[in-house]
Amino acid sequence: MQTKREMSQSEMMLLPSMEERIPESYYLRRLNRVLDLSFVHERVRDKYCQDNGRPSIDPEVIMRLFLLQAITGRESIRGLLAEVDLHLGYRWFIGYGPSEALPDHSTLSKAMERLGDEVFNELFERSIGQCRASGLIEGKVLHVDATTIRADLDANRVNQVDSPDKDARFGRFPDGTLKPGYKQHTVVDGKKGVVLGITVSPANKPDDTGLVGMVEAVAERLGQTPEVVCADGAYGSGRNRAALEKRGIRLVSPPAKPFTYTGDKYFTVAEFEYDEGRDEFVCPAGERLVFIGNDAARPDRRRYRAEGSPCKVCRLKVRCTGSSRRELKVGTYHAALIRLRADSKTESFRQLYRSRAPVVEGVFAEGKQWHGLRRAQRRGLRNMLVQSLIVMTVLNLKRLATLLPFLFGQKGLWKSVLGHSRHLYCLLTSIAEYHMRKTQPA
Repeated sequence: MQTKREMSQSEMMLLPSMEERIPESYYLRRLNRVLDLSFVHERVRDKYCQDNGRPSIDPEVIMRLFLLQAITGRESIRGLLAEVDLHLGYRWFIGYGPSEALPDHSTLSKAMERLGDEVFNELFERSIGQCRASGLIEGKVLHVDATTIRADLDANRVNQVDSPDKDARFGRFPDGTLKPGYKQHTVVDGKKGVVLGITVSPANKPDDTGLVGMVEAVAERLGQTPEVVCADGAYGSGRNRAALEKRGIRLVSPPAKPFTYTGDKYFTVAEFEYDEGRDEFVCPAGERLVFIGNDAARPDRRRYRAEGSPCKVCRLKVRCTGSSRRELKVGTYHAALIRLRADSKTESFRQLYRSRAPVVEGVFAEGKQWHGLRRAQRRGLRNMLVQSLIVMTVLNLKRLATLLPFLFGQKGLWKSVLGHSRHLYCLLTSIAEYHMRKTQPA
């Protein structure tokens, strides 16, 4: 007999507790086990009046909501709250019951301004501490790169007096077009892809600016100096090689090829042998080019020229210069650049460089594809920094959450071992949770 169901659901019903409704294998439960927000209330105490005014939204709830926005990749907090209102798992994660009224989206934005970026930076640093205590960080090989993030701004209003985002600038994106945005400069550990450091700048800032400062900050955070820093060709300068070399760090970054403005017609600077001890070049014909001073137009360029007039009668002059004497102009750190070029031809350099893309570019792809890093969610450099801190914290927590597989679902080996024994599963869960608490920084 054909029937038609009445879709109205107005009757009263009793539900089990939220804890019972959320499965042990649920991904937010897994992340919640490694999420350390114990510091939040004390850290933001000075942001609130303690004995007057209306009760505030719990600052931990604020942080959980913004973490949830990154976890789910929602573009707006308004859209997230609409989803949380219907989703028991999301309500459980922020500590709200099924019928509790959620905070208003505008209140949340104001509360985030109140908290500032310091509390999110501490959360990020704690995630690094947890990953290190759990053995996920080696600290020997670091990967450095920058990625562009589209600003929430019309291109016609970039750098204008009335611009709603005064910090965004035009930058070149992977598709080759210029768009308003920001750059996230990132340091990632080579072992498990844990993010160790980030800074954010307008999109027009060169990638390699601040490389040494970022590496030093990570070394101080870890209490150890890395052995190798891997980066793409944008970082392969003599300046960076010299700075890292001074600190005992090997730079693995493809240097730019030497060239002349006349193409293949004349010898490039690489065909002149540099004598670092005497600060002189020796040309292919054996003549010496001595230092004659810095370039007036570019003080960071050094000029070298042959003494006398050996070029006039040189048998190689046709391949060297059309002037009476060949002159070279090189950067201040040319000697370091030569060493970088020589190192780039070794097999160990090539192997290390091949390991770069899967690690650091994988971090960027993960952040953009799943966690909302493709576009700025709020305006201004400080808000962009907070968004990056939150997303990178989520990535670190994901790596930490996979450390103990039996916590996260009953599949594969653990399914066969545990079977349907919930008592054994709960015992192992308790042991693992104790381990995670022990590895969290004090």
